[in-house]
Amino acid sequence: MQDRAIIEIGKLELAAMQKANKAPYQFFVQNMFPKKADYSMALMVFELHPVAPSGFRCTFKAADLTKVSEQNFEKFAYRKGSARGGDITFTTKFGDLDKKLKTLVNNQFKALMSRLTTSPHTKEFQMFNAVHQFLLKEENADKVKAALTKLYETLDKKEQQATGLSMVLELDGEKYYLSDFKAVQEVLYENGTQEKSKKYDVTSEGTQELCAGCLQSKPVVHGFGSPYKYATVDKPGMVSGFFKQKNNWKNYPICTDCSLVFELGRNYIAQHLSKSFYGKFYYVIPKIILQKDRSQLPKIIEKLEGLYKDLMKQGRQHEKREDAIWEMVAQDDDFFSLNLLFYEENSTTKAIKIKLLLEEIVPSQFRKLFVDTPKQINDHVLYKKAYTSTDKKTKQKKKKDLKFSFGLLKTFFEHDFYRLMQQVFEQQPMAEESLYASFMQAIRANYNKMKTSDGYAENTHLTVLKAHLALRYLAAIKVIDLPNKPIQTMEHTTPSEDVQTATSDEQQKKGFDPQRIEQFMQDNPQFLSNDAKRGVFLLGVLVRHVLDVQYSQLNGNTPFENKLKGYQLSPTHLQNLYTEAIGKLRQYKATPPTLLKVLNQYFVLHIDQILKMSNNEASFYFVAGTQMIRELKYVNTESKK
Repeated sequence: MQDRAIIEIGKLELAAMQKANKAPYQFFVQNMFPKKADYSMALMVFELHPVAPSGFRCTFKAADLTKVSEQNFEKFAYRKGSARGGDITFTTKFGDLDKKLKTLVNNQFKALMSRLTTSPHTKEFQMFNAVHQFLLKEENADKVKAALTKLYETLDKKEQQATGLSMVLELDGEKYYLSDFKAVQEVLYENGTQEKSKKYDVTSEGTQELCAGCLQSKPVVHGFGSPYKYATVDKPGMVSGFFKQKNNWKNYPICTDCSLVFELGRNYIAQHLSKSFYGKFYYVIPKIILQKDRSQLPKIIEKLEGLYKDLMKQGRQHEKREDAIWEMVAQDDDFFSLNLLFYEENSTTKAIKIKLLLEEIVPSQFRKLFVDTPKQINDHVLYKKAYTSTDKKTKQKKKKDLKFSFGLLKTFFEHDFYRLMQQVFEQQPMAEESLYASFMQAIRANYNKMKTSDGYAENTHLTVLKAHLALRYLAAIKVIDLPNKPIQTMEHTTPSEDVQTATSDEQQKKGFDPQRIEQFMQDNPQFLSNDAKRGVFLLGVLVRHVLDVQYSQLNGNTPFENKLKGYQLSPTHLQNLYTEAIGKLRQYKATPPTLLKVLNQYFVLHIDQILKMSNNEASFYFVAGTQMIRELKYVNTESKK
């Protein structure tokens, strides 16, 4: 990852904090839930009463709930600690109250009281000591726990997972939050600085070494200076240098100055530049390309921050916001680039597992992927009024055009979405077979759901259209290599010569239109890029015709569908289907001469090529044919879908 880009953001944040006259300890206060605009904090409210000659008596007043935002999170003095020892101060995450209270009493309170016994903060010692002594009594701890439990149960599941737990001390009518205490401020500052070198009961420091952040020789470099836990080092075997944790500074040396701005940059990105792209979390890290444009960095950060807010104001639907953010970035010139770091975070250790890093993406690349190419492919006639949508306000159903989005690609690549993004953003070639396998996985899953009524199933026709659009998009950005020129089709006889069973114009117009067949192939050069694909596609059309005839003559029954094996097809199976379908149509006296003429020219004459197709490729083009039969018939023809 471009850590120096994060350090540059941290420098801006440090300058802003210094301008606002923030105390040094505030650099190390963390926002508990940085991805949320606001969340709740459960408060244990303790009331202190002066007792002569010196000291206080503590009583539990209430369990309260207050809102936390970017403007006030610092007063709760939260800083993440360890899974075993608990967080650094008394502020922690709500839940598992038995464990939380025991940790507070046995770890945080003991550590703070030990510190306060030798500090000049006498009054703070007396205040916290009163609370500690109160909680050491089991009946008092049970009372606090009961009040917190009652409060916890009023929250829904999402709120329970995003609520903090802290305390407030009241004295003479005045409320004291944790950040008001000098001792707590000192704990935060020392932890934020000392933990750069001291962890796991070892010290890891190098002297007069090169810093990985600023690339300068510094008197001291820290072994635990990076705020990103790319890998945990809590076990000796995870560390280089003869498996000694004290040598971890050799892995990633960070100087004191860089460690501070690095953390500030990390915190800023986590809070303001952490987004979700179709369910995948990522950091967006801006980087100015030319040194002379460094002054533009604050403007870029401000713009990136405001993008989601602007989209929300516009009322964009969630699935449209995912692409729209990059459509807006695409409007800029190429004086900056973005690194997109997709990650998964371990909820216990907070170690980040990098799933994908897309580096140095400039606005023009976003423009190609999210603006120009979709505009180029969205106007295909097949996508006009392709699906029905219900308006949320009027509840009326409307026909809508199908348009490209990355969510459409995710329909087929949910299982390997990171790999797909890398191939698309970096223009890496994709094997056609993997594309057909993904298409058929989605089609078969929906087909099985429809047959078993097991959950929502997308209409197969719509899924095929999405696959058609996805294929054209990937071909347009040259991830897959397909022709984009009109197809040289075979010569066909005129309708009057070809149609042997038609006895009138009316009967003829109930059949297949050779001109529409010709036009369909001309309009889809990437989709039907060779004769074998055309042959299998036309076989799918023929089999759909069989099903339509059966549906009409057998009171809605389509027994021939059993031969499709849930779309688990092979080229050899398709060869058998060809013979069986023609035989069945002769039985019903419903053979379509126009279609058979073209089918023979593409399927029969190219059977050798077809038999070399993979099962997924053959299955996909067959299914596509069954769903696009209407595109090949006369315009007034109706066909059962």
